[in-house]
Amino acid sequence: MLIVQNRCLESWLLGNRNIYATHSQKLIHPKNQFLLDYTKYYNVSVDCPEKMGRYPDFNTHAQFHGAYLKVLFEAKNTTYSKTRPGDVLKPFYLEQLLTRIQVQPEQLTTFRQFIDFCNIVKSKLPS
Repeated sequence: MLIVQNRCLESWLLGNRNIYATHSQKLIHPKNQFLLDYTKYYNVSVDCPEKMGRYPDFNTHAQFHGAYLKVLFEAKNTTYSKTRPGDVLKPFYLEQLLTRIQVQPEQLTTFRQFIDFCNIVKSKLPS
């Protein structure tokens, strides 16, 4: 089975809606100007992160998606980097991504394909 990832790992990680600071289920306007700009460009809490383009100040999609993820974490007073991924390694983070692909199956399609593949492999492992 071949799995093609649309964009990068950070694209998938942007799919966790709980990384947005929320109040009464409404997005609070973040104090971080970068986050305001990125959200105006493309709101990953609503639209599929895999389909997000490249912000003009970046050379690649991956650079932009990584920067977007970092400012989302900063708005929650935490950090993310490839070498120190922090909360993205915790079970609750994956649970939120799984919830998103269940609630909105048209989003994060390559992530869903990866999860389906993992479930196939898991089913073939000895108990």
